[in-house]
Amino acid sequence: MPRQGLTRETVVQTAAFLVEENGYENLTLHKLAAKLNIKPASLYTHIKGIDELYRFLSFLSLSQLSAKMLNAIKGKEQGEALRAIAVSYYDYAKKNPEMYRIIMKVPHSNSEELVETGRNVKSILFEVLSQYTKEKTKIIYYSRYYHSILHGFVSLEQTGFFDDGVSIKTSLLNIIDDFIRQLENR
Repeated sequence: MPRQGLTRETVVQTAAFLVEENGYENLTLHKLAAKLNIKPASLYTHIKGIDELYRFLSFLSLSQLSAKMLNAIKGKEQGEALRAIAVSYYDYAKKNPEMYRIIMKVPHSNSEELVETGRNVKSILFEVLSQYTKEKTKIIYYSRYYHSILHGFVSLEQTGFFDDGVSIKTSLLNIIDDFIRQLENR
């Protein structure tokens, strides 16, 4: 019988907190149970094991990023939407670096359901890019280009490469503006 008030959602949210606090690789069921003040065996009422927990964390991280991106682009189109996506993506990765790392593992998760959820997040960008072209191949190309900019930027910033006193967000937006100009001048 599950502990009163303890739900799968609470378990996953607490695991996400521990991931951010201690690192992705340091999450264990024992640490999670201790944080929840329960016995490790009690976790199995809510999850099947650590692999399923990581899958739930992946869904959570993708859902959080997707919600941020969708909220950011409300009422915006083309360049304004691309700038908003960039800022929301950067902010998510900055505030949730370990959950962001989980997102980067989704393509290799061997979970078609997770990969499909990742595609749904990607579809937000596809929708904005389709305002520039209807050619699917070009949309995929531009999406890869844009995502490479964002992920590369986030990765470099997370590892400390941007310590020169120049505003990081201003730099990001300048790079995105260059990308937008390329789209507009194609």
